[in-house]
Amino acid sequence: MQLTNQHIDQLYLFTRQHFVEHFDVQTELVDHLANDIEHICKENPTFTFEQARDKAFKKFGVFGFMGVVEEKQKQLGRKYRKILWKHSKEWFRLPKIVLTISIFLFYYYCLQFKIGIYLLGMSLAFLAVIDLYKIIKLKKEFHKRLKNNGKKWLLEDYIYNVASFGGIMVASNLPQFLSQTINTTPSGFISVLIALLITITILYTYVTIVVIPKKAEKLLEDHYPEYTLIN
Repeated sequence: MQLTNQHIDQLYLFTRQHFVEHFDVQTELVDHLANDIEHICKENPTFTFEQARDKAFKKFGVFGFMGVVEEKQKQLGRKYRKILWKHSKEWFRLPKIVLTISIFLFYYYCLQFKIGIYLLGMSLAFLAVIDLYKIIKLKKEFHKRLKNNGKKWLLEDYIYNVASFGGIMVASNLPQFLSQTINTTPSGFISVLIALLITITILYTYVTIVVIPKKAEKLLEDHYPEYTLIN
């Protein structure tokens, strides 16, 4: 059996019906199913397309496509972490390291004085508000992109949703952190540690919420050769 475009469309629908929502993962599965179906039909000429499809699907086991989806998520997770590390380490090189050191020193000296701790708290609260604003904006942009092209890509999901998750984690832990810091004046070592953690958190949040989403189009084009053609 030679599969037609209609058959391919049915296979895309089949993957969506089995909870595969990302177009790149769907495409990989459709290619696999299409090759398997053609092979099955050669061995069983009387089989219909649906019979061959169902037989091909059974080879994925009890959990269906979930194993493939989880493996692709792991692969893209590693890919995203490489992207994150690439853009994060730039802040520890000249000239950006000057700003990194300035942020660290600001928070370190804030921790040395009671009034400075209140200044630290206000600055973090201000940053949290900005983060939440950016997260909402990213969510709107993500849904707009999805509405325009009708396809969700796994790497795109990481770029927009990992950013949102990181920002939410920072904002949700802020009240507890502030209450503990305001009630005590940390020692020198603890001040260094806290200032370092705040600096890394700020840089991480900035890279995930601002830097990487700005480069989303280029990152998607580089990772998916078919992305430009389809979009």
